[in-house]
Order: sequence, then C-alpha cells, then structure tokens
Amino acid sequence: MKKPGVLLLLIAYLGFISLGLPDATHGVNWPFVRETFDLPNAWLGMILTCTGIGYFCSSMSAGLILNRLGVGSLLAGSSLLVFIALTGFALAQYWVVFLLFAILLGLGSGAIDTGLNAYAAEHFSTRQMNWLHAAFGVGAMTGPMIATAVLVASGNWRVGYGTIGFILLLMAGLFFLTRHQLEDRSDQLHAADELNLPDGYSHVFRQTVVWFHILLFFIYTGIEIGIGQWAFTVLTEGRSIDTALAGLWTSFFWGALAAGRIFFGVVVARIPTDWVIRLAMWGTLIGTVVFCIDGLPLLSLIGLLVTGFCLAPIFPCLMSRTPQRVGKKLAPRVIGIQVSMALISGVSLPFSMGYIASFWGLESIGVTVLVLVIMLVLVHETLMMHTRER
Repeated sequence: MKKPGVLLLLIAYLGFISLGLPDATHGVNWPFVRETFDLPNAWLGMILTCTGIGYFCSSMSAGLILNRLGVGSLLAGSSLLVFIALTGFALAQYWVVFLLFAILLGLGSGAIDTGLNAYAAEHFSTRQMNWLHAAFGVGAMTGPMIATAVLVASGNWRVGYGTIGFILLLMAGLFFLTRHQLEDRSDQLHAADELNLPDGYSHVFRQTVVWFHILLFFIYTGIEIGIGQWAFTVLTEGRSIDTALAGLWTSFFWGALAAGRIFFGVVVARIPTDWVIRLAMWGTLIGTVVFCIDGLPLLSLIGLLVTGFCLAPIFPCLMSRTPQRVGKKLAPRVIGIQVSMALISGVSLPFSMGYIASFWGLESIGVTVLVLVIMLVLVHETLMMHTRER
C-alpha cells in the first residue's frame, strides 16, 4: 500500500472532523427544539429519518462521484451542503422546514461518509483508518461542546447550529482550494473495474460475508448513534443531571470514542484486527451494563466513557477489513452498502429507542442498547466461525 502524503492525511482528517461536528449536535439541542415546535419526545426520530433519506441517496452513489470528481471536490461540495443545512436549522420557523433541511444535511453527510471511507479503505492502513475515525470522534465531541456552550451563553439553540454551520463553510473553502492536490489516477481504474462487475449488485449480495458485514454495521451504528443522541435526554430528564454537566458528559462519550481510536490505532499494529474488534465488543458490553445502572451519577459517566472508548475501533476496523474480505473490485460497492445500512440503523434504531421509551420510560433506552450489544457480539463471533471454516 502506497504511503499517503501529509497533505492527503490532513485533508482526510479534516473531512472526518467535518462529518462529526453536526452529527451529535441534535442530541444536545433536541429538548429545546422539541419545546420550540411543541413536539413529542420520540420525534427526534423524524429528524434522523429525514437525514437518513438524504444520506441513503448520496451514499449509494458517492463511490461513483468520488471516482469522477475526486475526494477534494467531493468534500468541498458536500461540506457546502452541510453548511446550508445547518444554517437552515438555525433559521427554520416551521417544523416541516426544519425536516427539509435535515434531508439536505443527509445528502452532504452521506457523500462525505461513503466517499471518505471508500477512499481511506483503499489508500490507508488499518492504523490510519482508526486515527481518521478518531478525527470523527473529535468532531462529534466538539459539536455538542459548542452547542452546549452557546446554549448556556445565549439560551438559544439556533445560534449553536449557526456556529457549527460557519465552521463547515470555512472547511468547504479549504477543501475547494486544495482539491487538485488529492487526485489519484488509480481511482479511475477502479471505477472502470466497477462498471465491469458481473451482474452488478446481485453479484455483491451473493457473497455471504457481505451480509455479515451489513448486519454488523447495522447493529453497531444503532448502538453508537443511539447512545450519542439519547444520552443527554436520559441524563437530564431521566436522571435529573444538570444541563451543562449532561452536555459535558455527552461530549465526553464522543471524546472517549476519539481517544479510543487513537489508542487502538497503535494497538492494531501489534494485535490481529479481528481480535481488536472482539475485545472491543466485550468491553462495550461491560460499559453498557454500567451505564444501565441508575442511582449513582458517577456510574453514568463511567458507563459512557467505557462504552465510547470500547466502541472506538469497531467501525474503522470492520471498514478496513472490507477490501480484505470481499476484494478491491467489490469493495467500493460493498462499502456504499455498509454505509447505507449503517445510516438506516442510525435512523431506525434510535427512533425505536424513543418509541419504546414513550411506553417504558427513558431508562429502557439503556436496556435496548444492551440487547443490541449482545447481538453485535453474537453476529461477529458467527462471522469469525464462518471465515475460519472457509
């Protein structure tokens, strides 16, 4: 694998940061958005659903767009869409308008997510993949911190969206100015290979390992997004923790995710990738159990930190293993499918958590996440058995 240059890595890191910045902001702003538009608690899922529609549409075609435009142009255009969407959130006076801008946010974020992951899986090592996804964690940690700080200072959730939108506008400009530095002729050769795949997507779906990966990404993303989006509400409304403290702890969850990816980026060079994934999943199980224990606020923080830290390497390591398991020719399409399924999960499972909580209370969210973690462990162990048999 050719070693990527410093500029390429820097742009990739900034791309993942830009992807993470708005990703967790809804979780902090939701109680106040809900109050503004007089909505039920579970309707956070509507934002995620509309974002998912845009995300799905762009993620399924992002690989082709990446091959035609290059990663720099893809990042510039997509970041500009995210800026417009966040500005729309800040200005929206009607709930339906807010949801329309959520679709636009999904279009921009989906293209960044799929395009960068496909590019990174091809060009970067597993260590660098973990560090790139750590950059996402930095963005996801910083977004809630900015939103909380602005919320405490101004008392207006709209200003937080606008502030993060302005940051995305600056990044879009940087990506546009550096777009020609990121061209790679080998990507165009892979694009031609994609067009010559036998039977198109039907050939992809006949690979058993693809279905295992789809299920793993579906479950994993529901866990990560579910905790990230609902932790603030569980802490404030379910466990009566102060708004500023709950916002800080939610940011710590994303910070632990980033720190874990930096740490495991070093570890994965010494321990087989599949073992890193396995250990991380068992650690996530322990962290989720701790978070489910109500009554002692410190346990909520410890549970969030352990869960975030142990979730860290799972997504990037699975993404890095994709070309190794399905081959480079199939990898761009499979990665697009994985990101799309992750998106569907990021919409449907947190929505389901809110729906369940409307009947059983906010503490049921932690229990639902715990069940998903158990399923994640079982599916991965089954995949390991399948690949050993092969």
